[in-house]
Amino acid sequence: MEKSGQGVGRCKCAFWFAVFHDVFGLLILMSGVFWQVFFHDFLIYAGAVIIFLSLIWWVFWYTGNIEVSPEELEDDIALYRRNRGISGVVRSVSDRLSSGLRNSFRKLCTVRNID
Repeated sequence: MEKSGQGVGRCKCAFWFAVFHDVFGLLILMSGVFWQVFFHDFLIYAGAVIIFLSLIWWVFWYTGNIEVSPEELEDDIALYRRNRGISGVVRSVSDRLSSGLRNSFRKLCTVRNID
């Protein structure tokens, strides 16, 4: 027997946010269609925008439920270690530049007492 909500996956919060935005957007859109008020066009556009923004939550939910086997992860790590040559050089240069900029900014802040 399946527990309630178990079919939703691991990202239950993103799922329920997406469902809420879909329902809320649909209610606002339909109220703009069927409710005779002077701002009905605003309600139609607002409902459509809310439904569109629910796609963000659906993407979060979907990507949060992607499962990767440990074998595939090991393959990716091994591939990273094989390409260590030029990647390592680029990474070390980037680390040196960022630490140098960070240190010079700290010196500048302490000289001017900005902290």
